[in-house]
Amino acid sequence: MTIDTRIKNNELRIIAGPDSLDDYNIQEVYQIAEIKVNGKRAIHGARTVGLKSRTTFDKENSDKGFMGYDFEVIMKNFNIFGRGGNADDLIPLPTVEMAEKLYKDTGLLCATEIMLPAIQLACIKKSFANAPFMVWNPAVDQLGWHVRQMAGFAYEHGWTVGLKNGKWLGESYEKAESIDYQGKTSIEVTWDGLVDYALAVEKAPEIVLIQRGCDLPEKGEYRNLPIHKTALRTKLRHASKGIPLFFDPSHSLGPKMRHKIVDMTVEAMKMKIDDTTFLYDGILIEVGTAKCDTHQHITVAELQELVDRLAEFRILVGPIGELQATNVL
Repeated sequence: MTIDTRIKNNELRIIAGPDSLDDYNIQEVYQIAEIKVNGKRAIHGARTVGLKSRTTFDKENSDKGFMGYDFEVIMKNFNIFGRGGNADDLIPLPTVEMAEKLYKDTGLLCATEIMLPAIQLACIKKSFANAPFMVWNPAVDQLGWHVRQMAGFAYEHGWTVGLKNGKWLGESYEKAESIDYQGKTSIEVTWDGLVDYALAVEKAPEIVLIQRGCDLPEKGEYRNLPIHKTALRTKLRHASKGIPLFFDPSHSLGPKMRHKIVDMTVEAMKMKIDDTTFLYDGILIEVGTAKCDTHQHITVAELQELVDRLAEFRILVGPIGELQATNVL
């Protein structure tokens, strides 16, 4: 059972949690799971990332979790594969074990970024075979074959595949984000390609597009400029497939605009394709504390504020295990 791509027009799914999971901030994720609106839990899923897609390898701090809590075990598993081992020989990943317990305890959909598909997916399979899970590609990895591997596992086990846009637009921001723009930026060409790879399996898994902004010289205080109209065009091209669109405000606004994340996320969730159809179907947001990028996290209290404000005009879908939407309209 995965995210229902036939999302009702005003339903909204929030996946929240730290940039990367560890044995300290897991308690914050349990706090996130208990966030409620009108007495009903309002958070749909949790970020349970165990391996970081950092631009520069942090060798000095790799043993402190800056490359992800799973780093040491990942490297051991990498060597196991290199010596001819198979999936049965792999050592369980710490964050996957935490995610398994989290799902059983809370019903939250667990979600993680994938850098090494063969290793990470095989480990996730041991805990989440035929159970809800979501995997996504990092923005720095736009390789279709990695997505193809993810889609194969996702279809087999009923998972969801998230597809993040790349970091580089390939067009001037002003032109690409113009309402009259008629072309396709390089981000759109590649994003469409990832959709094609994800759908290339025998039977396609459920797919979610994730807009996380792009890196441009004119970005100012943004970590990455939001590309709402680029995302709109991409969603419309795949409208017949019913693919939802999520917004990642953490990697768009970043640490310098952290104080605006709640307000700007609310405004983004008000955006519409037309008079009756909302642009965004979900949010992937960093909350709490982490050993990396913690300065772009909102607090658990701020997440509660965000939830309260969103519930004024959207239906918030609670934990997947509860199969229940919180309608406060």
